[in-house]
Amino acid sequence: MIMSQGSRRTPHAPDTSHLITDDGAPVDSWLAEKQMRLLTGPLYAGWRPGRPFVVAANVGVFAIPKNPALVPDVFVSVDVSAPQLSGPDRLNSYFVWEFGKPPDVVIEIVSDTPGGELSDKLRDYERMRVPYYAVYDPLRRLRTEELLTFSLDGGAYALRDEPRFDTVGLSLRFWEGVFEGIRFRWLRWADLDGHLIPIAEEDRAQAEEAKAQVEEAKAQVEEAKAQVEEAKARVTAAEERNRALEARLRALGIEPEG
Repeated sequence: MIMSQGSRRTPHAPDTSHLITDDGAPVDSWLAEKQMRLLTGPLYAGWRPGRPFVVAANVGVFAIPKNPALVPDVFVSVDVSAPQLSGPDRLNSYFVWEFGKPPDVVIEIVSDTPGGELSDKLRDYERMRVPYYAVYDPLRRLRTEELLTFSLDGGAYALRDEPRFDTVGLSLRFWEGVFEGIRFRWLRWADLDGHLIPIAEEDRAQAEEAKAQVEEAKAQVEEAKAQVEEAKARVTAAEERNRALEARLRALGIEPEG
């Protein structure tokens, strides 16, 4: 089903009622669908950059009203507030003039049928002035590299040696593991030191491990308390024996030394 933006208008902002923001197109593969979720959910769950951000999958990005939307598989934009999802100020798409900037990072995932990720789309994001652009090609449909990253250099994209996005505080790295029941070589977010942004399963595992460590520490404290009480009991028993011995010596007319 084709949907338009609606009647939202603000002073000095263009009319967006004619813009098509959702064409109802489904994702093209299970792999892409899961990979996009792996690149969105963990940032909201486990990334704490100290500044507001939005991350989204398959949301249209409009640079100017008269152009069709670009629809990145995943994008991240920092120093922007989350959009309103209802009410008169709601936004169905990422309008650059509303957010005040283009997304900071765009990721395109190459499906079974390449879609111009290294040609038309690259030039489109370059013209939009998206600072960082990444192409993830898990099946190597385009080139031998699984991941290519670019950054703006003098107005044009330059290939980067590492998938680091310094001004955002994120990087990308591969991870061999199980996500939602499927083992694969997944692409994941990490910080600039290479530490993975945890997914929900890892958060739960870390929480369980922390809980187990707390319980172990409590058990050690209780054991230490028991040992202290046992030592106190031994000291008390020894003192009682000493007093009894001193009493016997005095009864024999012998004054104990000390």
